[in-house]
Amino acid sequence: MAETVDAKKEEADYKRVRSFPLIRHTDMPEEMRVETMELCVTACEKFSTNNESAAKMIKESMDKKFGSSWHVVIGEASASRSRTR
Repeated sequence: MAETVDAKKEEADYKRVRSFPLIRHTDMPEEMRVETMELCVTACEKFSTNNESAAKMIKESMDKKFGSSWHVVIGEASASRSRTR
């Protein structure tokens, strides 16, 4: 019984941490950063079980709003670093 309670608590903590948006560094203007964060949260909530669809929604919206060529990567343990000039 204790293992089940601990496992459920651990899973809830993991979901809570994963659902909080985090930006470590960006050179985006403030307005663009806020819009992008809201878009990402919306897409990930809408397609919570389909990362590919969430990424597609984000990319298409970013391309339309801010011009192309945005690259979107969503997944567990994925990291990316890129720079534009």
